[in-house]
Amino acid sequence: MVAEKGKIIAIEKNKGKTLAHIEYISKSACSSCQNNDNCGVGVVSKTFSDKALQFSIPYTEEMKVNNFVELRINNKDLIKSAMLVYLVPLLFFICSALIAKQFYITNEAFIILIAISWAAIGFVITHFVSKKLYPQKSINQLISSKTIQ
Repeated sequence: MVAEKGKIIAIEKNKGKTLAHIEYISKSACSSCQNNDNCGVGVVSKTFSDKALQFSIPYTEEMKVNNFVELRINNKDLIKSAMLVYLVPLLFFICSALIAKQFYITNEAFIILIAISWAAIGFVITHFVSKKLYPQKSINQLISSKTIQ
């Protein structure tokens, strides 16, 4: 289970639903590493500031503005989503390059162009498949929250 702490910045009623708007700071993994001062990746990550991300979750009665909530997502759902987002375009990229090579296309620039084009198609397909697998109402079921005082 992956957990992050977020702050409730607003509570809003919209079309009969009450939503809590959450903000949390996305931190680099390098900030928790003890070697980040000596590592090139750690030095580069310091130059980019942490990002504040905002999204909405269903409101529960114990939520109040400026309180903190712990947002959790199941590891299984996280891995399924990551595999969908990363592997489908990568497979389209690799398979299209191999198929182009099988058709005796010898110009490497043309093979790269074909592979990038099919990777883009893989991203589009991933977008539509993810909307079918994870509609907006089920995303709220994937993320659970617990109010922290």
